[in-house]
Amino acid sequence: MSDHLTGAGRARALDELSSPQGVIAGAAIDHRDSLQAALAKRGLELDAAGITALKLRVAAALAPAATMVLLDAEYAVAQALAAGVVPGNTGLAVPLEGMGYGDVSRLEVTGFLEGWSPAKARQLGASGAKLLLPFRVDAPEQAERQQAVVREAVAGCRAAGLALILEPIVYKREGESRAGGDRFEELVVEGARRLAGLEPDLLKLQYPGSAEGCGRLDAVCGRLIPWVLLGGGADATVLEGQIEDACRAGASGFIVGRTLFDAALVEDESASERALHEQCRPLLERLATTAERLAQPWRERVGALPQPASGWYR
Repeated sequence: MSDHLTGAGRARALDELSSPQGVIAGAAIDHRDSLQAALAKRGLELDAAGITALKLRVAAALAPAATMVLLDAEYAVAQALAAGVVPGNTGLAVPLEGMGYGDVSRLEVTGFLEGWSPAKARQLGASGAKLLLPFRVDAPEQAERQQAVVREAVAGCRAAGLALILEPIVYKREGESRAGGDRFEELVVEGARRLAGLEPDLLKLQYPGSAEGCGRLDAVCGRLIPWVLLGGGADATVLEGQIEDACRAGASGFIVGRTLFDAALVEDESASERALHEQCRPLLERLATTAERLAQPWRERVGALPQPASGWYR
C-alpha cells in the first residue's frame, strides 16, 4: 500500500467529488462516440457546435443537483466552465481516454487523448480524471497491456493532484450473446480485484447482476478503494434498484450517464429543455437521495486518516 491512499491530497480530491456526507452522485456528460451513435439512431445529426450546445444544456440542468460531473475536453469542459453552468461546489472530472475505440473485442490497448493530460485537467480546476478501460481477466495479454495503461494514468494523476476514477468494462467478445456470457459477474468481480491492486482512487463499476454480486465486489475493492456504480444504459427504474443494491453492499454512490439525460435527446431545443427539468433532473435527485440514504461514505470506508506530523512540509 502506498502512502498516497491515506494522504491529505487524495482525501481533498475525493471530498471535492462528493457530498458533505462523503457520497458521490455523479452525472457523466463526457460521451463522445457513444453520444453520436445514440443521436444517429434518433435521426439527429449535430455538428461539433451542436454537440457542445447539447452538453451545456445537460450540464446546466444536472450539475447543480450532482456532487460531480464528468465533461470531455473535446466538446464541453472549457466551454461549460466559461459559461458558468457548473457550480463551484460541484466537483469536476475529465476523461483521459481518446475516442474511436471501434470493436473493443479487438482492442490492443487504450489510448490517451492526444494533447491532453491530467496536468491540463488540473489547470482547468478538475479534481478528478476518468479512464475508461475495456478489461477482461480472461484475455490475459490484453489485460497486461491495459494494466500498464492504468499504471501510467495513476502516476500522471498523482503527479497532477487528481483523483483517478477507473472504469473497467467487461465487453462482449465474438460468439457471446451478451458481455461475458455466463461469466459476467465473475469477470466484473475479478477485474475489480486485480485493478484495485493498482491503487486507483475510485473504481466506477458495472452492476454484476445481483445484490450478492455487489457484496462480492465490495469485498474485493478492499478498505482503501471506494467504488461507485455506473449506469450502463439501464432503464431508470432498473437503475434505481441497482443503485440500492450497490449502496447497501458498500458502494459510495454512483456516476451515471445517458440514463439521466436520454429523455432530452430530441430535436426541438425547447422540448429538450423541458425534458431536462421535468424528467432528467428529478431522476438525478431521486437517485442522489437513494445514495445519501444507503451508500457508505468514502471516508467511513477508508477510516480515520493519519494526521501529518508537525512541520511535515519542511
